[in-house]
Order: sequence, then structure tokens, then C-alpha cells
Amino acid sequence: MLNALFRREGDHFIPGELAASPWGPGVLHGGPPAGLLAHAIEALKPNPELFVSRITIDLFRAIPMAPVTVTTRVVRGGRRIHVVEASLLAGGVEVARASALMLLPNDVQLPPGERWRPESPVAHHDLPATGLGISNARERSPRPGFHTTIEARRAGGAPGSGRHTSWIRIPVPLVEGEEITPLQRAAATADFGNGLSNIQTLDNSGFINADITLYLHRMPLGDWIGMDARSIHQAHGLGMIESRMYDESGPVGVAVQALLANRRA
Repeated sequence: MLNALFRREGDHFIPGELAASPWGPGVLHGGPPAGLLAHAIEALKPNPELFVSRITIDLFRAIPMAPVTVTTRVVRGGRRIHVVEASLLAGGVEVARASALMLLPNDVQLPPGERWRPESPVAHHDLPATGLGISNARERSPRPGFHTTIEARRAGGAPGSGRHTSWIRIPVPLVEGEEITPLQRAAATADFGNGLSNIQTLDNSGFINADITLYLHRMPLGDWIGMDARSIHQAHGLGMIESRMYDESGPVGVAVQALLANRRA
């Protein structure tokens, strides 16, 4: 079995079983494609000092467990502000698209004193391994895939409550033979906000996220990323999730997802 999320074969990326979704056979979890789009975006940096401040990923349709390709283009070239796009295609059909904003950092002198920062979750090394508690409603145990590939340690909240905090670690490479980068790790992890903070409805409906927008003010350090995910669901079937993201040194950014109710069969 492939011990990575994807294997590169020429212009194609071949997904492995570790990238599968819990919601149905033959489709990918949203996290690995998000990481793959981040992988393509990093390759477009004209200057290594540019910082990827924001990635917005539109998930147009379920992404099949099949070879995919990525195309890229520069939308706005600039020395201090640079914007690029990357498209993910399966069988020649665009299944997801990412837009990324890159900014050039520069040193500033901040005033002395404490500055506001959100509280970080309990340190991951003080917690037991718990998994995410995300499973297919028709199965007693989770369908294997990316959600079971990752390591998770719950720091607060409960599945189905609309609020959940967990530490997450991706223990395998995104692309076989390549070390996963902090940006790729953050993008792939950001999709878990929906699974962490979703709620249990009374009519067998679930909420799918149609996008992922990730804002970063610094890159995460280390293998573990903490997510404090909170959701808002409306009776008309729409909602959103905001996930504050951390590493062991403190906050690194925020991920936001738009939700759409989806009645289970």
C-alpha cells in the first residue's frame, strides 16, 4: 500500500487509500486535495520570501479516487502582493480551484507590552490519542481514509455538539518521496473543521462544506496543529465554521468553511 497521500507519475498525482473519504467509496477526503493545491501554489512563488497569507479553495464536486492533474496561473504578479490560481482536474474536469494571496513580509517595530492572543488548547503531549470520532452514519466503525490516517488528540468538546478542539498530526507525506511543508500541512488539516464541529440533526441530514478559506499570519511549526472549531447552523440548511489554528507556540491562523445541508440516503 502507498505510504503517502499521493504518488507522482509524470503530470499526474495518483491518490492512495490513505487519502480516502469517510462519506462514500471511491472519493477523496477534502484535506489531501487541499494540500495538493497548496503544493502547486508553493511552486509558483517568484520569490522564496513571499508568504502565502491566504488560500481559498472552492470544492466544486466530489473528487474521485482517480489520477488528478493540477494547472496553475499567475493572476496578478507583483513584488509585494502576488496572486495565483491552481485548478485540480480529474479526467479533464475541474473538480476544485484555489486562489492564493502572497505577501512580502517586512520588519516593523511593535510597541512593548502584552498583545491580545486567543487561548491555545491543552498541549498535545498531555492528551491521549482519541481519533476524531467521525464515522459514516450507516457504519459502526469509520470507513478507512484520511480521517483515520491522521493522529488526533481531543482537547475539548464532543462530536456532534458544534464545538470541538483537537490536535491533529499528518504522519505520512503528501506526495511520495517529498517532505510535507508547513503550508501543505495547514491546508490539508484545515478541512477537518467541518468534521470536528458538525452537529447531529433530527432528520438524518449532514452538512458538507463547499469551500475552505485559510488565513495564516505565520507558518505552523512542528508536526501537530491544534484546531478550535466552532460552527453555526441554520434551519434553512446553511451555516459556517470558524476554526482557530495553533501550534505549540500559539496561534497561526484561521480557517473558515461555508456549509450546505445534505440529506443522507
